Amino acid sequence: MLMYLVLRVAALLARYLPERWGRAIARWLGSLVYYVSPLAETGRENFGHVLGPDADPRRVSQLTRRAFQNRLLNYYDLLRTPFRPLEEISQRARFEGLEHIQRIVAAKRGALVVTGHVGPIEYMIQSVVVMGLPFIGITEHLKPERLHRFVMRLRTAHGLHLISTQGSLIDVYRRLKRGEVLLTAMDRDSTDTGTVVEFFGAPAWMPDGYARLAVRANVPLIFGFCRRLEDGTILNHIYPPLYPDPALGREEAVRDLLERALRLLEEVIRRHPEEWHLSAPIWRIARERLGEAAR
Repeated sequence: MLMYLVLRVAALLARYLPERWGRAIARWLGSLVYYVSPLAETGRENFGHVLGPDADPRRVSQLTRRAFQNRLLNYYDLLRTPFRPLEEISQRARFEGLEHIQRIVAAKRGALVVTGHVGPIEYMIQSVVVMGLPFIGITEHLKPERLHRFVMRLRTAHGLHLISTQGSLIDVYRRLKRGEVLLTAMDRDSTDTGTVVEFFGAPAWMPDGYARLAVRANVPLIFGFCRRLEDGTILNHIYPPLYPDPALGREEAVRDLLERALRLLEEVIRRHPEEWHLSAPIWRIARERLGEAAR
């Protein structure tokens, strides 16, 4: 309930404060949260894996603090969504590789677009609406219910259609078979149904439902990410489709598709580590799960 109340008050401030003030406050709050939150240790642990065992602790701390700032900026983008004109989103959004999705949509093939917690993802979601692409987002079902409904209203303010992770997998499968394009995150398991897979050279706990759906429905995965440029432009980069390998059995095809998608995410994080703001302890969870399996 506290989170709900905080977001309601913050939404009022986001509506009336000039954006440059709102963004400055979001960065300041991100730094404050970094210094007081126990999640900072998780962030440093995650970036320690990304940078390797010889990483400079100061660099690890710098990236973790930046990640908290980016997370708060994403909250700010979310709260501003209903009050941000579509024309403004259109002017700021830039796409590279959009033709990969446009071909899939034109062919009515169906696809799963996957992205990590990289860059201004709340802004990216709204950019999709501006482009008129028939995306359906798969989103985590938040608690309490009042908070979930409030966040859903924010994200759907410009017409984006969302379905919850608590919904029916049969419904998701049928949507893919009808040629719809679904958008989901690929680096945080919000349903506790993931798997252990190598990520940055060590076992990590990652969701695999999107790869399973792609193999079962025989549709491609399309990886994309976004980042905010110095001039305020939101660059959305979309990679060519990854198709399930028909020569492999189902489980092997799922694993192969999952690993290929994660290699792309690794590449992006290596190039832009300051943009990654995942808070889940994915490597720690994997160690715990592997330890339980060994007992």
